[in-house]
Amino acid sequence: MKVQKKVSIQGDWAKKGEDIKNEDIITIKDSGQIVSGDYGDRCVFKVETRNGEKLLTFNQTSINYLIDAYGDETSHWVGKEVKVWIIKSMIGGKLKDVIYLTAPDWVEGEDGFVPPTGKKIEDKDIPVINEESDVPL
Repeated sequence: MKVQKKVSIQGDWAKKGEDIKNEDIITIKDSGQIVSGDYGDRCVFKVETRNGEKLLTFNQTSINYLIDAYGDETSHWVGKEVKVWIIKSMIGGKLKDVIYLTAPDWVEGEDGFVPPTGKKIEDKDIPVINEESDVPL
């Protein structure tokens, strides 16, 4: 039988309502690490909170938002500020506070959090040329 070493991470964990509150701006301090646990792998980052450096697990939705804002290389996230959104969500049949992270200037939209222009990051401003325009083809 092959077994795997379980890695745990030591340090102070950020507490909702104490170290981080809704709409706080926190700073990412490291490029994170993947930690295996009883419920699967977690992406854990060191962040600067109102009460100093703490550890925080970034959920996949937050990671997706940060990829849109800062790219897919977490080493580029170091030193970046992020906005904390604490939203009540149904988890396991109970309403729980869930932390989401975005770029500081993002706003709450109908489909989640979006850049302030309302555009998705991947949208490009591509001019549309139609037959009635004066632009030569």
